[in-house]
Amino acid sequence: MSALLDVKDLRVGFRQDGKLTEAVRGVSFSVERGETVALVGESGSGKSVSALSTVSLLGDSAEVSGSVTYDGQQMIGADEKLLRKVRGNDISFIFQEPMTSLNPLHTIEKQLGESIALHQGLTGDAARARIIELLEQVGIQDAATRVTSYPHQLSGGQRQRVMIAMALANEPDVLIADEPTTALDVTIQAQILDLLKDLKDRMGMGLLFITHDLGVVRRIADRVCVMQNGEIVETGPTAEIFDAPKHPYTIKLLSAEPSGAPAPLPGDAKPVARTEHLKVWFPIQAGLLRRTVGYVKAVNDASLSVRAGETIGIVGESGSGKTTLALALMRLISSEGEITFMGDDVRKWSTRQLRSLRKDMQIVFQDPFGSLSPRMTCAQIISEGLGIHRVDPDRAPRDLVRDVMIEVGLDPETMDRYPHEFSGGQRQRIAIARAMVLRPRLLVLDEPTSALDMTVQVQIVDLLRKLQEKYGLAYIFISHDLKVVRAMSHHVMVMKRGDVIEQGPVEQIFDAPRDEYTRTLLQAAT
Repeated sequence: MSALLDVKDLRVGFRQDGKLTEAVRGVSFSVERGETVALVGESGSGKSVSALSTVSLLGDSAEVSGSVTYDGQQMIGADEKLLRKVRGNDISFIFQEPMTSLNPLHTIEKQLGESIALHQGLTGDAARARIIELLEQVGIQDAATRVTSYPHQLSGGQRQRVMIAMALANEPDVLIADEPTTALDVTIQAQILDLLKDLKDRMGMGLLFITHDLGVVRRIADRVCVMQNGEIVETGPTAEIFDAPKHPYTIKLLSAEPSGAPAPLPGDAKPVARTEHLKVWFPIQAGLLRRTVGYVKAVNDASLSVRAGETIGIVGESGSGKTTLALALMRLISSEGEITFMGDDVRKWSTRQLRSLRKDMQIVFQDPFGSLSPRMTCAQIISEGLGIHRVDPDRAPRDLVRDVMIEVGLDPETMDRYPHEFSGGQRQRIAIARAMVLRPRLLVLDEPTSALDMTVQVQIVDLLRKLQEKYGLAYIFISHDLKVVRAMSHHVMVMKRGDVIEQGPVEQIFDAPRDEYTRTLLQAAT
């Protein structure tokens, strides 16, 4: 009896300027009904290309050979009529970033309704009833009122649930989930994984799960296929792969987990930044006169202090106020309460006065591609701040760029390349170099490793710890990855809906949490 989805000797290359670049080389795997198969590996290993090949979703430049059969039907070279029937109906996809997969101009009802009308012929009240049923099935509360919402009005977890509802609308036989939990908080991630497992068991689907997060794989998969450079280097039952890996690359992946701790804090470390009773409320305005009718209470009464060489880790779900707190501390948004930087009360400083401090407070963002201008070279990106702040004016900017690139582990010979010519880890190193070239005192790191592969995460954590020890940097480290937070932090602050639930030394928070919410976060991360 053949598998529900059977891939044999799949080869995919992309032709550009007459040159063929191989992305997938001789890949074979199968997915049975009711089974979860995980494709794991680093970015560029060929995971997503293999999945998209199953229903011919690659562009015209792709050259595909081998065999892909769904329920005995050959998909490679199939006519467009068959492919249209299978896509979204028999084989459905959930993609990594729901905000880019959902149309921002259409309501949830309209976007779900398109698929239902196309494949089931339902319209009007019948379609609306089916949409509400689907949203309830994936755990959207108040589904009847949520159907008129737009994507930006939903949280990250809710948007991902909508994507799952769209994928399940026509009760597919095979569900392909491509990094569906990477950008989600640990508690939301746990909910989505439990939901997928429950739906798979209830509907008898085959699930192909693509990820670089091995913790997720261990939790959800029956079998694992490890990919490297377009090839499957090892495959087997999940327990076998995790307990007795054979291939060196699998062993490397399994050992790629942030560990250790930052350098101990010197006893005479001086305060760099401090807040007392910080509050950030955003007014809600309504009516013709735009009167304030309420407030979004982003941060309530938050106090923290960070010293030279110290890392304060801030954890909590999306919307808890982590980033808002950091931006208020840097005086990038308005707030109430005391803010002290390098001993100065900067609450009432003007924009002109703050300009002198800007080089001392820098930020590294989550998405290393989105935060770099695609029209600027690496050298231009890193040196941009040097044109505003006079750092070592006796030296040429390119010399300073060269030095900082070497310091963060980049080849200075690549300084004239553009961001798209670098890997994700290299782009994040460029973002760190852009901040470090100004020799700041405080560095805010906002989810700097969440979009990176596990092996690259370890490298970035090691780099940040070395830079901190060398220069006595103060870090505010924002993340939902608790393993990374533990490896980076001296002190941890836990936030929920704008409130600081608890804070203390990293050992206390992780080994003896006092609050139930903290215990829930830690449990969801295991």
